[in-house]
Amino acid sequence: MMKLKRHLNLEKKISLFVIAAALFSGCGNEQEKTDYVARVNNSFLTRDEFSHIIDTSVASNVQKNEVIRNWIDRELVYLQAKKEGITGNKEYNMLIKDSEKELAGSFLIKKISSGTKLNYAESDILKYFEQHKDEFRLNSNSFFLNLISFSDEDKAVEFRAMLLNSNWEKAVNAFRGDSSIEEIHSNIFLREEDIHPVKVARVVKRLYPPEISIVISDSERYYTIVQLLGKYAKGTLPPFKIIKPEVKERFIDEKTKEVVDQYIRSLYSTNDIEVKY
Repeated sequence: MMKLKRHLNLEKKISLFVIAAALFSGCGNEQEKTDYVARVNNSFLTRDEFSHIIDTSVASNVQKNEVIRNWIDRELVYLQAKKEGITGNKEYNMLIKDSEKELAGSFLIKKISSGTKLNYAESDILKYFEQHKDEFRLNSNSFFLNLISFSDEDKAVEFRAMLLNSNWEKAVNAFRGDSSIEEIHSNIFLREEDIHPVKVARVVKRLYPPEISIVISDSERYYTIVQLLGKYAKGTLPPFKIIKPEVKERFIDEKTKEVVDQYIRSLYSTNDIEVKY
């Protein structure tokens, strides 16, 4: 789990991997694996598979360990289910068949989505925001902030001292490439419930812009500094420039969905379809 923000897509990636493993288990000859990050009996999580679940170049050790633990848990349950004959029953195989269709369909939709080039201007994003303002009103207290976490307390103290005497950009540049940095976020907009651990969230709620927090330590021995840039109450509409990334993401998602829907409609004309009640 990310210290700062919970990502449900991580769980989805792991679930997708497990479903795929179940679908294709037994296909081909099992080769000896030596380059792996985890093993349960004769099941392996290879480095290549691991990097497909999580971006190992930016993920912290905590995030990597969480992914590995989830994989081991799921693999243990899956292997036990095989021992108890679950994978041989009719209901399971019907579900696998449906899952195979869902998985294949998901890959096709992903292929179409990734191959779609949308033509739009920045003004289109602003126009979309203006047309959907009420939908972007906050459903919880939210914060616009800078955040950095270290695995070394002394480095965290040093960073905070530099930040107090300069600014965020200069401090970050001075520490760029430091191996003790676990994660760093500049100008990020977060709902209160998305700030983790809870200890950091509590400190953030007590800050006033542009206040800089103390060094916040947590149970996982990470040391975090937060600079609050703005706070916005539930029910308010944040400035466009702050939530522009979220607006843009939603705008692109809707435009991409329109392309996918149009593609699916085109399949109706090339297939023989009959509906009988």
